[in-house]
Order: sequence, then structure tokens, then C-alpha cells
Amino acid sequence: MTTDSTMSDAVSSLREAFERTRLGSKHACYQEIPALLWPHLADSTLPVLRRYEAARLRYVLDRIDMDGQSVLDIGSNGGFFLMEMLRLGASHATAYEGSPDHAAFLNAARGVLGLDARMDVHARYFDFECERGHYDVALLLNVLHHVGDDYGDKALSVNDARGEIIRSLRRMREHCDTLVFQLGYNWKGDRDAGMFEHGTIDEMVAFVESGIDGAWRVRQVGVAERDTSGEIVYRDLCDGNRHRKDDLGEFLNRPIFLLA
Repeated sequence: MTTDSTMSDAVSSLREAFERTRLGSKHACYQEIPALLWPHLADSTLPVLRRYEAARLRYVLDRIDMDGQSVLDIGSNGGFFLMEMLRLGASHATAYEGSPDHAAFLNAARGVLGLDARMDVHARYFDFECERGHYDVALLLNVLHHVGDDYGDKALSVNDARGEIIRSLRRMREHCDTLVFQLGYNWKGDRDAGMFEHGTIDEMVAFVESGIDGAWRVRQVGVAERDTSGEIVYRDLCDGNRHRKDDLGEFLNRPIFLLA
């Protein structure tokens, strides 16, 4: 039985964990706060970078019915995607998060929200070769271009990293039925270490399609656009939107792949 005192202590722990995720981490302030946590964190004044989580999530949920689905989130950060999917009907979510502070925040959130039975948190990087388990939907969002940096062999070259990215994508076939995937254009986030010659959407799509052939098929590709009101929306790739949009910046030029 949860008492008011116990809940108050849990919320205090959540807020302390939240503050730690915002201080000093390489990926601090990276995600919006999940809606389930706003009652506990809404008065926070700590900055959060805008990565258009809601727009990306809307694109995914318009194309994948999450009702009753099991979700794997690799590189969960603050848990926006997995907690929103739980809120909107997913049956269970499993998080892998290599940052100790972010993993502690996810565990604190799980306790405050009473999600112990519906959410697992692994405080480590996902091992693409050795992990076990199969899920309906897996999220692999903006993780793999950090191979050789946040995780993996530090001696990799950029060409080695490209090969490791494709191997990881192909291994994910064992872990899920549907994969939601994004990749940055710059290896390790370094602008001087571009993964592709021109940094275009077409180069990214060609790289993924050729690399996953025989393991996955590309179901849909979403790209960011500004609508008539100036808001960011993701729409299916077509001839009219496949060009690079320099005014949107590198992050919003990263397409969303739905692989099945």
C-alpha cells in the first residue's frame, strides 16, 4: 500500500534524478518530459533541447498501432518515447540506457507512475550480439552513429563504423518485428566526420536500403517539413520532399525509417 509519505519520497527522488540528468551529461536536456511525468516535473526550470519528439512520435503512431504491443527502446534517454507508448496502449516497455543518471531517472519514474509490472530498465548499453529477447516494436533512435564513441571499439574508423551500423541493424531482425530507426549524418556527432559525401537524405536512404537487403524491408521513410503554420511535421518520403533542407539543420534532416 502506497502512503502519501511514500509517494512524496518517491517524487522527491524522481526530481533529484531528473536534475542529475540535466547536469553535465553529454546527452543532457535531450528529450521532452513525458506527459505522464508533467504533474511531478512541470515546474522545472531546467532547459530541455527541442528534438521534436512529439512530431516524430506522431509520425510513428500514425503508422503503427501500439495497442497491446511490447516495446524495446535502445538508448532511452529520458524515456519520452517508451512512456508515451505505454500511455497510449503499449502493454510493456523495456529500456536500455547506458547513462547511469538517465537509467536512475527511468527507474524513479517507473516507481512514481506504478509501472513496475509494465516497464523494465537495464542500466547498460544494448549488446547487439549477445542480448536476447523479442519484441513487437523496437526503437533505435539516433544511437548507432555513436558507435566507437559512447559504446563499442574506440579504434574504429568511419568506414568501420558504417559497417558496424549495418551489422547492428541486421542483428535487430532477431529482436523485433518492426524497427523504428534514425541515424545521424556525422559519426560521433562530429561535423568533420561525415558518414556520407554530401550528407543528403538520398544517401542515407540508399545506405540503409542496401545494407539491410535480405534482412529487413523499408516499410516507410518519414522526413521533416514545415507545415503552413511553421510547425514541424513528418511526412512520407516522396519526390517533393526528398531534398536536403539546410534551413532545418542536421537533426531534422535525419529521416525516420520504419523497417519490417
